[in-house]
Amino acid sequence: MLIAVPLTDKNFKERVKEAKEKGADLVELRVDQFSRTEVGYVLELIRFAKSIGLGTILTVRKPEEGGREVKNRREIFEEVGPESDYVDLELSSRDLIVPVREAVSEGGGKLILSFHDFERTPPSWVIREVIREGIRYGGIPKVAVMARSYEDVARLLCTASKERGEKIVIAMGDLGKVSRVAGFVFGSVITYASLGKALAPGQLPLEEVVKLRELLS
Repeated sequence: MLIAVPLTDKNFKERVKEAKEKGADLVELRVDQFSRTEVGYVLELIRFAKSIGLGTILTVRKPEEGGREVKNRREIFEEVGPESDYVDLELSSRDLIVPVREAVSEGGGKLILSFHDFERTPPSWVIREVIREGIRYGGIPKVAVMARSYEDVARLLCTASKERGEKIVIAMGDLGKVSRVAGFVFGSVITYASLGKALAPGQLPLEEVVKLRELLS
């Protein structure tokens, strides 16, 4: 299981170095939270992270799924995507899946196709279909949903474990914290940890996730 740290561009280079020192494997560039979104600027930050030995996830999250509007979103995906190890695109962004997938494959990276529900954990059949649809579109399906009970967490992880292939599964919120460190047991390949302020509900500090990964694995 790889550990990714989501970052904005505030003090980016210092925070990337800190993430590397504390044991992160990847940094997620949340471009929708950046102060600037010019292609050259985003490329510079991607290249810096890779230059010190960290993998990268390029994310430009749309407002409907917890992000912010970025006018040159498609341009960023197509121009910067080939230089990133992973690119995260919402499964609901149907019009962008093919061009973004082509851009990612051009550079040898992988496409993450994400689904978010910030209100609840949907029925098991929805979770299964989201994972299968992500795979059909040629990506790594990512399911991030809000846990309202421990039963939600158990159902999410157990349902996901029955689907073959790489996947990312996260139960958000305080009750879902266990999924962020035990998800790999159920086939989840990436978890997300915070460096300072968390960018998603229930994210654990990077230092804790690194220690727990060592303990559990």
